[in-house]
Amino acid sequence: MSVSNSRWIPWLWELVSPRKKTLALGMLATAVCGVAAAWVPYWAGRSVKAIEYGTYSLSRQFLLCMLAATLAAGLGRYFMRNILIGLSRQIERAQRELIFEFLLTRPFSFYERQTTGDLMSRIGDDVSIVRMATGPGLMSLLQTASILPMTLILMLYTEPEVASVVLVPFAILPVFYYFLGRWSHANQQKLQLANSVLTTFSHEAITGEKVIQAFGLENIQVESFTALSREQARLNVLQTGLFSSYGPLAMIMSGLSMIALIWYGGSMVLRGRLSIGDLTAFTGYLGALGWPVMSIGWAANLFQRGKAGQLRIRQLLASGEAAVPTEESTLTRYGAVSLAVSDLEIRFESGRGLGPVSVSIPAGGSLAILGGIGSGKTILLQILAGLREPQKGVFTVSDQQMTPDRLRGYWASLGWAPQETSLFSGSLRENLNLGCPSASEADMWEAARTVCLNDLIQRLPNGLDTLIGERGVILSGGERQRAALARALLRKPGVLLMDDSLSAVDAETESRILKNLGAYLGKTTLVLATHRVFVAELCERVIVLEHGKLVQSGAPNELGNVAGPYAKIRRLQSLERKTEPAASFYS
Repeated sequence: MSVSNSRWIPWLWELVSPRKKTLALGMLATAVCGVAAAWVPYWAGRSVKAIEYGTYSLSRQFLLCMLAATLAAGLGRYFMRNILIGLSRQIERAQRELIFEFLLTRPFSFYERQTTGDLMSRIGDDVSIVRMATGPGLMSLLQTASILPMTLILMLYTEPEVASVVLVPFAILPVFYYFLGRWSHANQQKLQLANSVLTTFSHEAITGEKVIQAFGLENIQVESFTALSREQARLNVLQTGLFSSYGPLAMIMSGLSMIALIWYGGSMVLRGRLSIGDLTAFTGYLGALGWPVMSIGWAANLFQRGKAGQLRIRQLLASGEAAVPTEESTLTRYGAVSLAVSDLEIRFESGRGLGPVSVSIPAGGSLAILGGIGSGKTILLQILAGLREPQKGVFTVSDQQMTPDRLRGYWASLGWAPQETSLFSGSLRENLNLGCPSASEADMWEAARTVCLNDLIQRLPNGLDTLIGERGVILSGGERQRAALARALLRKPGVLLMDDSLSAVDAETESRILKNLGAYLGKTTLVLATHRVFVAELCERVIVLEHGKLVQSGAPNELGNVAGPYAKIRRLQSLERKTEPAASFYS
């Protein structure tokens, strides 16, 4: 049953039903608490009534019963809160683990249509809201369900006529709660969307602060942030107002009931139709009903908010993309393999894309993908990495078509060095051995020397154990790219894919790195994307892409001697190049 078309009970039961034993214990503790609390005013009234008739010994017996009921209610409340709040924490943990596992197994295409802020909002705010509904909200509902029937029975047993009068104001509350609940649910959905938009905007602004400062857009960004935050604040204030109205409404009705009791019950006492003890009991009944009645509205608000949060979580988990297999049994490590794409084509909504393209790389061979910005180099590398699935055409590894169940094994021997690196907050050692935790110290230094990172490591205060990232040493763009390449090499990959991964490195260092990579040829299949001809010349074969089309293909020395895009780019870049050409892998 869809959350959007159901009431709150079905989705709530769906969350708590896997923990039926815990729920049953919580319900038992709640029943003990509610029933015992309902008997406290009854025994108080009986004790006062015994005093009226001068039977003090009987009054003391009733006081002992009242004490026993109070102790039972207290113990029941302790276990009720411990069990039910603990249940909500279990659900919260399970929800977060489910979402996190879901996010880690989504394909590349999933993240192209998602924003970081929205994902953070769903795994953070939405899960917390659901936890409040399944914890305090459910506890309040069960507590009301346990204390309300027993209290009503005792009120009717004590004096039905007085009970019918004092309960009239309480009967009006559900009408108010119904309309408040609908208003609160609609506003909560708007509020959670506003939170997502604000989080996304903040993330993008903080990530791109250099661009904002460079273009002098600080004031414009502040104005946009102010508008978004004011809208979020407006919805928050409205939601807080709706949430806060439940308590005062319940207190007003409770006050009206007390007025009715004193007015009508007092007149009955004066006429001798009601004892002081019974009037005392009714006062206690109204006190016992006060919080349960008030908590109905509070719980209803939590359920409305939780329903909206669970709807957003379900919308996230209902993503149509197939999950990437994670079974360890699929891990079959490859060595150097041959790669091929045949009639490959992919198109985006804008009309841009790649293809048709057909290209093959022999096992242990090297291929350079040359082209400008937007030519399709990254898309082709993403397909060769198994991160993106082509819309048309076939991608094969060692003459076998790549299928989802073979991806995990292929990735086990893949080295991926993207242009935009991702280094995590931690030590440099932890970042380098991320893909190969068992790597030895010697292996790390070998990879560092290959990418010319060893001098930097020696200068760092704690060497490989130096913290990097937001709270540690800030690495330059070129250093980050070299660290990412070292991380890929440390896996001793059978396939090494480099997506312009040395674009931020100076020409001299780049030449040294590319010469060092010659030791990996034959052992690994190398594919690199670049816009520099002198980097492409280091590979056995080059393909040239323009606007997603393959326009040239062949050996570098052949393409340089014929008229075409490759020769034109080479001529232009030769004029700009001020350093000696990088040494060939095969020199």
